[in-house]
Amino acid sequence: MSHFVVVVTYKLKPGMADKFQAHILKNAAASKREEPDCHRFDVLITEDDADTFMFYEEYTNAAAFDTHHNTAHYKAFRQAVDDMVLERGVKRCTHIS
Repeated sequence: MSHFVVVVTYKLKPGMADKFQAHILKNAAASKREEPDCHRFDVLITEDDADTFMFYEEYTNAAAFDTHHNTAHYKAFRQAVDDMVLERGVKRCTHIS
């Protein structure tokens, strides 16, 4: 069975990486712990730019990802980090292998 995947990119304002990292790690842990349809939530920092984070998130289906956006931990994360962000992008994918 294929899963629904998102690859998310956050480009931060300079100097925000450490503060942002604490918030995203808390959100990722809560997602894996509290959302049965969240199978994976990896947090990555690009080697060439410490102010760019990427997430690889795997869910049972797109509806589970939509549900993720309604959780208390996600809403708290967004509220905490929105003023740190310059750009945000989301690529919706199907995991086939």
